[in-house]
Amino acid sequence: MGRRQGPRIHAPRLGFQSSGSRAVIKKRDMHGGSCPRGAFSPRQNDPRFRNRFVLAMCGAAIALLAGCDMGKEAPEQSPPPPPEVIVAKPVNREVVHYLTYTGVIDASETVELRARVQGFLESVNFQPGQRVKQGDVLFEIDPRQYQAAVDQAKAAVQAKKAALVGADNDARLARELADQRAGPEIDAIIKAARRDVIAAEIAQAEAQLSEALLNLGYCTIRAPIDGRVSENYVDAGNLVGRGEPTLLAEIVQASPAFVSLDINEADVLVIRRERERQGTLAAEPGKDAQGQWRPCELALSDEDEFSVPGRIDYVAPRVDRQTGTLRVRTRFENTDQSLLPGLFARVRVPMDSRRALLVPEAALLSDQLGRYAMIVNDNDEVVVRRVKVGLLEDTMRVVEEGLGPNDRVIVLGVLKARPGAKVTPRIQEDAAESR
Repeated sequence: MGRRQGPRIHAPRLGFQSSGSRAVIKKRDMHGGSCPRGAFSPRQNDPRFRNRFVLAMCGAAIALLAGCDMGKEAPEQSPPPPPEVIVAKPVNREVVHYLTYTGVIDASETVELRARVQGFLESVNFQPGQRVKQGDVLFEIDPRQYQAAVDQAKAAVQAKKAALVGADNDARLARELADQRAGPEIDAIIKAARRDVIAAEIAQAEAQLSEALLNLGYCTIRAPIDGRVSENYVDAGNLVGRGEPTLLAEIVQASPAFVSLDINEADVLVIRRERERQGTLAAEPGKDAQGQWRPCELALSDEDEFSVPGRIDYVAPRVDRQTGTLRVRTRFENTDQSLLPGLFARVRVPMDSRRALLVPEAALLSDQLGRYAMIVNDNDEVVVRRVKVGLLEDTMRVVEEGLGPNDRVIVLGVLKARPGAKVTPRIQEDAAESR
């Protein structure tokens, strides 16, 4: 007997066909098919699918809450306080205008000791670098040859003098005989001429003696001035003075010391205009109205202070055409020998003095338009003030134009100040006391 088959159920697009206990899902349309209402896809039963669905719902909720928060206004925050700056008023004091130049320190006297006669150097009577006095014996050359020349010249003088005595007697006797007509006149004339020749030979012998004594004196070389002597350039035992005067040593006198300055043409004209204004143009150059030399000050290259006083000593009568400068020599007594010849030095000459306003150099800034300062006005706002600067004295700069005595200049905290912005100013003295 045959098995009875039940009726088949047909789904519009996706159906189930049973074969035993196994259900086979047939997909009829891959591109446009869909499951019937009430039917579930196997992906919906997948745990991974459920986790992704939960995460998507959480994200949507967070986005919704964030959109609600954005609609609320944020609480207002108070602005930061104005930055604190240190201000100070310009200093009003006497300012001296100086002309400052550099130069080389020169000794007042420098003497070369040379061998003026030929001979062997017998002794060196000093220590290199020691101070010597005028007349001190420094070198000695073997004098025996020159002493013999002196003795020979003396003997020649004595012989000529003895010959002169006999020639004078002969000339006198011949003259007496000629006057008495007892002897020829020509004999008297010849003997008188002979006497005169011997007298001239005596003068020549005496001159040779003087030269011999002079050469003998050159064998002893003495210090012609006071000062410090250099090292000996020739040792004892060497032949010196052969063919030319041999340099033996040098003596340098550095008290006083001089510094020569080359003043440019522009400063020369400034000085002349000042002399015209003071009515001292007719006075000697380098002197003031009272006829006194202008004072000056010196500082060595490693010194900041001009601590050595001096004065102008000489002014050249004309300007050098090649360099366009005027040579001015300054004098410094240098009693302590602190100024060594050959060192570079800075010399400044005071010209005039006047009262001026000064501010710290660090408070002045620069840009393409020039120098300026940051000022705090009455409303505690920062204002830029253009200034015209002058001389620099230590850390202070002279301000010719642009500032008043009551202006509050920012000296510390300049980088925190902005033009037009408010600041909290503090006076420099108060800030120092609080620290």
